[in-house]
Parts: sequence; C-alpha cells; structure tokens
Amino acid sequence: MKTVIAASIAILLGTAAFAAEPVGSDKFNTDPGFDLATLTADNFYDVIVPLAKKEGTLTFYDFTDSFGPLFNEHLLPAFEKKYGLKVEYVRGEGDVAIQQLIAAHNTNSKAPADAYFISSGKYAAVLDAGVVANVALSEILPSGQGLNAEIATSTGGFAHGGVFLPFHRNQTSIIYDTRTVPADKAPADLDALLAWAKENPQKFIVTSPTGGGSGSGFLQTIAYAKVKGDDCRAAFTNFKISKEESATWAAGDCAKPVWDYYKELLPVVEITNGNSDTLNLLATGAGAVGTAWEDMAYDFLGRGLLPPTIRQEILAEGQVGGGDGMFLPVDGKAPAAGLLLLDFMVSQEAQLEKLKVNGSRSARTDIDPSATFTPEQVARLVPTEQFASRALQNMPNNLKNAMTDYFAGNLLRGN
Repeated sequence: MKTVIAASIAILLGTAAFAAEPVGSDKFNTDPGFDLATLTADNFYDVIVPLAKKEGTLTFYDFTDSFGPLFNEHLLPAFEKKYGLKVEYVRGEGDVAIQQLIAAHNTNSKAPADAYFISSGKYAAVLDAGVVANVALSEILPSGQGLNAEIATSTGGFAHGGVFLPFHRNQTSIIYDTRTVPADKAPADLDALLAWAKENPQKFIVTSPTGGGSGSGFLQTIAYAKVKGDDCRAAFTNFKISKEESATWAAGDCAKPVWDYYKELLPVVEITNGNSDTLNLLATGAGAVGTAWEDMAYDFLGRGLLPPTIRQEILAEGQVGGGDGMFLPVDGKAPAAGLLLLDFMVSQEAQLEKLKVNGSRSARTDIDPSATFTPEQVARLVPTEQFASRALQNMPNNLKNAMTDYFAGNLLRGN
C-alpha cells in the first residue's frame, strides 16, 4: 500500500460513525479473528473490550529513548488498571524492530508486537513492506474522534488515510530569558529577531542545521517566511522532490532570500553543534535568546537545567514541527488488545499526561493545558494559541537535507 486515493480519504472523513473499511484496497490485509467490517467508533468498546480481556496480554513496542518513564510510570500502568490487561513493554532500536516485523510477516509468523510506536521517518518502509494493518484507526477508535482530521490522515505530506495515529507532536520554538529580554520586548518575528541579534552580538544562540533539529527547523522557518512565488514555494510540499532537484533549488534563485538572511545573521550570533549545547549556553547566561524544541526546553525547565525565567514562543511567521505515531501491525498476537491500547494512547487523558510529563504536543483539538496544569507547567510551554495557529509542516527530507548541505558548504565555512 504505497498511496491512498483521495476519494477514499474523503469518504472516511465525511462519515460520523461508519463501519470500518480497508484503506487503499478493496479488502483488509489482516484477519484479527473478528469482523473488522462491522466495527465502528460507536460499538468499539462493546466489541473490543471483551475480546481484549480474553487475549489478556499484549506487547507494545517503543522506538524512543525519551518516552520510557512516560510509558513505564504513567500511561501503561493507567491502561492496565483501566482494562485489567497486562502490557509487555519493549524498547529498542527502530530499524531493528522494523526488520524483525517485516521478517515475521514474510515468513507468515505472528508480529513480534501488537502495537508499534515508530519514527515518522520509517512510515514509508513499513507501508511498502505491507506490515501495517490497513484500518482507518482515526475513524474507528472512539478517541480518534478528537484528533485533527488532517494530521490524523497524513504525515509529513504523505496521505495514509488514518492507518497511523499521531501520538507525539513536536514543535520548534524560540526561547528567551526574561531577565534580559522582557516578555513584552521579545522579538516576535524574524526581522525583529535579526535586529535584536545585531543590537546584542553573540547573545542569540542558534543551533546549526547540521547539528540539531531545532537548527533545521529554524532554517525551514526562514524559508517559509522569506521565499516568495508559487513556483518556488511548491518545493515545500513536493514530497516526491528528488535529491538532485532539491540541490538545484537550494543553490538557485528561489533560496537566495534564505541565504541573504543568514549572511546578515551569522556574524552576530553564536552557532552551536546541538540542541543541548544551545540550551546549556542559555542556562549559564552566555545567551539570552535561542532556537529550541518546545518539549526539550520544557523538560530542561522542569528539571531545573534552565532557569525559571526562560519562556518560549513561536515566531509570527510560524515555525515547523512534526511528530511520530503508532500503528496496528498485520497479524498481531493480540489484535483486540492492540486496538484498545492505541485508542487509549490518543485519548484526552493520555495525551494530557504526555504533555504534562514530556512537553509533547497533541493532535487532539480539545487539549487546553491551562485548564488542568499548574501555572508553572503552563509557563514552560509555548502559548497554546500560538501552537494552534502558528505550527508549520516539516518540509520534504530531500529539500531539508539539500538546504542543510548548502548552508554547511557555503555559509557555515564562510565560503
């Protein structure tokens, strides 16, 4: 299943409580032992909970290093208590787990896990290998009804019709220390940021696009803001753009405004090789403004690794973000329990807890941190209204890589 026709997605999004239909095919690619075609968001719990209880145990795979405490100490115990099920929690290197899943599928064996959390960069590989159940999860899961429909059915510009659940959303930001930069004086857009950097040399700490995701995000943010013309901007959403086409774009007239901005900025800023390096310079007072990931800055603030005077914002032009997701594998050992866990993971309860613990944003449209979080926790986040209105989509990988290569070869080295 490499593509999903637009008509299928339109049908899925336009039906309130439809019976499950296979995505991108005329039949389901998995047989869970119960009739998927009769499953709806309305009857989901009546059908799935008894079946999951009979299965008793399920295996959940997590590709991250950072979400272990969230799953181990918060979400999985809450799920087990709620449904009386046992979850075997497995963490490991993403590529290895995917290869194991593909190998099991190719030998007609059961999947090693019943629900998977993987990097968005691996979606194409598992889809091409046919190991993702072609079920529109965002439609048949009751908790899926609270998800933003666009985010729930596409990832990084790739339309998948809801077979992946957007569990984790991340967001790049600008952080500033209110001891030096009062909130009402914080640079609100790129031009103001450049002006501030010129007035305060080496106090704006910028992560290099070659060394950390916040640097790549800042590079893309500049491109979104400065590149003009429909023909030039078409590359931002062309997820089939080749490496060669991307390199030509980065070296051409379209990208010139991006490099012009950097040529003014680089002489007056401090460039770091990683996200942590940038935050550490702000922690020591060596910098007052910096590029960041919202969730990472939230974590550093919570652990006292950044002073409580640090605040976050998204520039007025918008800044990029992304995220990772979960899926139901083909031929899991406990498919009903897997579906139930996936539903729980995108519930408001779980998504609020994830935001509180990890600063990890949600694709749900009903999350308001100010309603349940402490003022201290809210202050560690980007303002919710900014996240809702200013989050931008990550650009195609080939284009991001080409811009990073051009930056490294022509600006970072002073060429």
